[in-house]
Amino acid sequence: MIGAEAASAARVAHFPGARRWLALGVGCWTAALLAACSQPPRPPALVLISIDSLRADRLGVYGAGRDTSPAIDELASEGALFEAALAPSPWTLASHVTLFTGLPVAVHRVSAPDRKLDPARQPLAASLRDHGFSTAAFVSSPFLDRAYGVDRGFDTYRNFQSASEAGFPPSEDSHDRSHRDRSADRVVDAALDWLQAEAIDSAQPWFLFVHIWDVHYDYDPPPPYDSIFDPDYAGGLDPSRLKFNPQIHAGMPARDLEHLRALYDGEVRWVDSQLDRLFGALRDAERNRPILISLVADHGEEFFEHGNKAHFKTLFDESLRVPWIVRYPVAIAPGTRIAGVVGLEDVAPTLLGLLGLSPLPEATGKDLSTALREGRAVTRPQLLQFGLQRALRGVDWKVAYRGNIADAVYYDLKRDPLEQAPQPAADAAPKRLGRLRNRLSRAHALAESLHWDAAAPVELDDATGDRLRELGYID
Repeated sequence: MIGAEAASAARVAHFPGARRWLALGVGCWTAALLAACSQPPRPPALVLISIDSLRADRLGVYGAGRDTSPAIDELASEGALFEAALAPSPWTLASHVTLFTGLPVAVHRVSAPDRKLDPARQPLAASLRDHGFSTAAFVSSPFLDRAYGVDRGFDTYRNFQSASEAGFPPSEDSHDRSHRDRSADRVVDAALDWLQAEAIDSAQPWFLFVHIWDVHYDYDPPPPYDSIFDPDYAGGLDPSRLKFNPQIHAGMPARDLEHLRALYDGEVRWVDSQLDRLFGALRDAERNRPILISLVADHGEEFFEHGNKAHFKTLFDESLRVPWIVRYPVAIAPGTRIAGVVGLEDVAPTLLGLLGLSPLPEATGKDLSTALREGRAVTRPQLLQFGLQRALRGVDWKVAYRGNIADAVYYDLKRDPLEQAPQPAADAAPKRLGRLRNRLSRAHALAESLHWDAAAPVELDDATGDRLRELGYID
């Protein structure tokens, strides 16, 4: 081995787990990599995709009755999905801090819009950069503003919900704003440009994070997705300004609610069409290296199952049940389904485990890479938090309370999957109530031992603050 080949092998040798990757390279990783067999293997890459407000049950692979997600379904068929993954909280910032740190909200304490990621902490992107990865993020949420610290560790970071970065001024016209918010195509365009210019042919490992906003309210997909699932609707529902819209309420006409759901599903299909472009480029790029792709959502969405719309309200499953799909042909068999309950807390540890990298030092989430390789069930009851609400969710049960744990209720999800029949937890499930107490106690003790500081004031620019007010997140 001489010249450029020797130099490439030397670079790979600096990557943790290099011997394993070199050994895999002898036979090539998959059929898609055969064209690269004559070249020394390049280190792997990681792509993490987060879709805002996406309920798991609105994807075909999770049982949706509509063809909302052909590209995402294909991705899942090529790898694995977790049958019951949970977000830790029903809003974007708290869930993404968990996603990046492997910690529940009770530990990282980013529990309100005026809190941010502790500046002393090292999230996933910073850890990967320390391992030699180039890192880039293309995102689209005001809660992913740099002021919240979620850009830490990224060499490139662009937010399409930032007035300054997206290139448009704030507007009082909600209709115009809604159309500007269709950013999935621009986010994917930016990611594809970065892949082509910075990543695909690089000898360096790389990490790409993509966050897509469009499923988030207002539900205003572009044609033909605005009518694809309800072409015969002739009613007068105006879906704009959903959070404040008096037409959209718990007693609204059933036909209008059906149309609202169809618009939401149209948003899902629109986002899927854009991700299809990204997935195609990543499959082509696998000629050069193995690529680990993981897709999640930060929370779900409510359609009055418990009297509420949108999210940022409750810890019911419609707000927290999210997809988690992992595709990695060198390690995960196609069509794998993992039963049991897991959470976004487990994502970063699992991705690092699949890459053979050291774990985040403070994470409490678990590395589930062995379960993915073996296709076996795994259950980790998830600690959930929002405002004064706390809950612990197992496979077929949930214990939850608001304000006072003495008032906790128990849901038997085998008999009551829609969480309509709460029972006093102290009577119905005292041992599981005790587990919730213990988990909360351990989380609080860990937060104190880590000296976690999430109370520093967040300094948002005026446009971002106005945007959060417009969406109903802050007063």
